[in-house]
Amino acid sequence: MGILKELVGESQKGLDFQEYCYQHIILDDKTPYNVLNRSFMKEIVEAVFSHPHITISKGAQTGFSTLFLAHGLYMVDILGANLIYYLPTDKMAVRFGQTRFDPYVQRSKYIQSRLMGTDQAGLKQIGTHFFYMLGLVSKTGAISIPADEVLFDEVALINRENMELAQDRILASKLGWQRYFSAPLFEEDGIDELYRESDMRKWLVICKGCRRESIVEEEFPDNVRDERKKKGKIYLACPKCEKPLDVDNAGWVPEHPERTQRGYRAPQLIIKNTRLDLIWDRWLKVQGKPAKLARFRRSVLGIADSGNMQPITGKVLELVEASSNYHFQDRSDEVCAMGIDMGDRAHAAVVAPLGEEGFRIIAAFHVDVEDLLNLIPVWEEAYNLGALIIDAMPYKTESKRVVRALKEAVGFIQYFKSTYKETTEGEDEKEVRVIHVDRDESLDDTTSLFSINPPQALLFKPRNTDEEKALDEVKRHLKKLVKEETAGPDGQKKISYKKNVENHYGMAINSARIALVFRKIRYAGRGLTGITVVGRNAVADINW
Repeated sequence: MGILKELVGESQKGLDFQEYCYQHIILDDKTPYNVLNRSFMKEIVEAVFSHPHITISKGAQTGFSTLFLAHGLYMVDILGANLIYYLPTDKMAVRFGQTRFDPYVQRSKYIQSRLMGTDQAGLKQIGTHFFYMLGLVSKTGAISIPADEVLFDEVALINRENMELAQDRILASKLGWQRYFSAPLFEEDGIDELYRESDMRKWLVICKGCRRESIVEEEFPDNVRDERKKKGKIYLACPKCEKPLDVDNAGWVPEHPERTQRGYRAPQLIIKNTRLDLIWDRWLKVQGKPAKLARFRRSVLGIADSGNMQPITGKVLELVEASSNYHFQDRSDEVCAMGIDMGDRAHAAVVAPLGEEGFRIIAAFHVDVEDLLNLIPVWEEAYNLGALIIDAMPYKTESKRVVRALKEAVGFIQYFKSTYKETTEGEDEKEVRVIHVDRDESLDDTTSLFSINPPQALLFKPRNTDEEKALDEVKRHLKKLVKEETAGPDGQKKISYKKNVENHYGMAINSARIALVFRKIRYAGRGLTGITVVGRNAVADINW
């Protein structure tokens, strides 16, 4: 035991978390970390050491990365847990280790004494247990390592499918804790989706004058008073009695107390000494600028706002559902079209015509890829399929088999290319039709049909719990057809639909819409070559 202490130092077991932070976590400004220096932190700190599942939708610079780094060190060092700290990418995980983890170690002789000789960027051994820092850009970061607790930072940027795989790391642990924290991005996606699944706690401020209760981020900007021209200051005021609000005179209140998962929304406004003058000046500057206004709401208020980067929102789908008056269909006498998005699971959508350019989603399935080939003849007959489009990748061989299995319907394997093109692959009995479509333009055409008024893309109503689950998944995937700013091959900035997100039904519906247009062209003849198929500038000119 003496040799072990000499090698790794002596653990200070019995030290509580607050004292551990004050003694051993030194902040960038060289001051000790007082973990309870903000009133809203007290309940959260207690929860992270007692509650199995916690989600925090936070404003920027609200202190949660520091809290969870300190929490992680304490869990591994004092409580003897193995912990994984996940970030969106390997690069971000390495940078986190270098710029956040390592400086805290360097500023504490005690933590240095407890750190073993592992020099890997994503693995630190403290005493006899391990602190991992891993990226989740792919499924490889989610496998092989058992843990007692998993922490997900920057959740808004992490693929939820990979995150769910990473949850398997804690299955063998008696503890099995999960923590999710991030500034929000898109509505009902990422951290906002998790927060909405929780009990949704909000910081309720009580006015000392009239006792009115306020959720300050929801009443912003109407609760701000700017008296700088009168040599005063900017402050949050009670909308009823106009007296200044003390954001520490408050407590966490759940919107859904019946739910077991704990969730908090922590905006910058609930920090006692936040720079409200800077916040207000920034607010004034972003007026009339949707993208910057959305960024402000996310980073300051902790409220998800997609600006114009999420074409299909929850509100859009509410209007779609209000306009939809039909149920999930097991078959159709009307000629329909199908789109299939390929992956570890195949997601298939069946659509029927609606007016000149619209469509009704009448059925949706997700199945194991190995079962797909046997289902194609069944679906073709049941839904009277006229056309089918399936992703070429990632299982091109299987996609080609699906197309060749069609008896009457016209089938294509699909590639995303910048220029529209119709061609073939293979020879003789192996030949299949191929279509190249512009991904962003085709998705714009699909999403616009949901958002116009009245909607020209409708959703089925479920008849049972299985169909209700299918509908919920369809809606969730449609909301994940979100955009991001990227750099094109020429270095110019462009807005593109985000890749590697859980939008499988959205992609299947997009392919089904294109297939439906082809079906219309086929039955109408070459006289309809002006119908838009895959983008505003691409028109079909097909020889059938």
